[in-house]
Amino acid sequence: MRILEFLLSFALLVAAFWAYAAAFTPEFAGYELVTFGAGVILTALAFGLPVRRFLKA
Repeated sequence: MRILEFLLSFALLVAAFWAYAAAFTPEFAGYELVTFGAGVILTALAFGLPVRRFLKA
């Protein structure tokens, strides 16, 4: 189960980096704040998912 959690967290982190990069491309002009905010939320989820196990203990 920890492997699945790691893979999901890693995928969320990669998606967050994609969102950060997309915020500064011309294709998303006008949506910089939305895509950057999505990156922040994805980063929080990527790091929060494994940390919740340690907060229970």
